[in-house]
Amino acid sequence: MYSAKSILIVLFVLSTLGVTKAAFAPEETSSIASKPAGSPSLQSSQASNALRQVAIGLSGDSEVVRGLHGSPYENDNRDRLQPPTPGLDCVIDRNLSYVSCYSALMTDQKEAENIFTRLLGDVEAALPSGRWQPVTAVPTLGSIRSVSYEDEKTAAQIDIELLAQTMAEAQFSYVISLYGWTGF
Repeated sequence: MYSAKSILIVLFVLSTLGVTKAAFAPEETSSIASKPAGSPSLQSSQASNALRQVAIGLSGDSEVVRGLHGSPYENDNRDRLQPPTPGLDCVIDRNLSYVSCYSALMTDQKEAENIFTRLLGDVEAALPSGRWQPVTAVPTLGSIRSVSYEDEKTAAQIDIELLAQTMAEAQFSYVISLYGWTGF
């Protein structure tokens, strides 16, 4: 079971490479996380609401799932997540087998850690506490921090990671990823 789950995670990551390319675009097109709009409390409230809807949709509520699909994303099987999650570029598979989100690239590790902590707080505030519980997950290559939650009833899962990537001259860039998928 563990190796099957690992294989599914690898396949999932490979299927989202198009989103990864968008997340690692030049900074002028990808400044979501570095220049947040609105007050932090309003932004946090909007993020919690969007993440709550994602969690409910991943848990199997088909009514909520219909409301999550926004405009199509580049002629493939994904749509933009509706409502948008502040600070993240998110897409949703049209069949809701997964949701993937990425922050903009950041060069300051402290800033990336602060945004990760804020997002983690938003996720914890959004998840229905009776069903979603923290679980141990295997971090991916380059992971600095990783937290995972699973719906006990449906086995849906949400993973949040802070990742570091080597840039030129031994400098690092940081990105935050959030993946959610339905239970198998």
